[in-house]
Amino acid sequence: MGLMLKRRLKVAGLPPIISPHSFRVLVVTDLVCQDVPFKDVQYLAGHANPRTTQIYDRRRRRVTRNIVERV
Repeated sequence: MGLMLKRRLKVAGLPPIISPHSFRVLVVTDLVCQDVPFKDVQYLAGHANPRTTQIYDRRRRRVTRNIVERV
């Protein structure tokens, strides 16, 4: 997956700082922003500990879909 993503980033003219993990962070943050119950987000992310899910919640950091859509 990592190599395929790097090629797509290059084609889109984006820096290779985005990883498959970036998408996981984006999904968790997006679900929390949509008011999906936190327990459900935790379950969907496969986290046993809710603190792990909180780490993935990047609402305080500006995460945009623009970069993801360009990929």
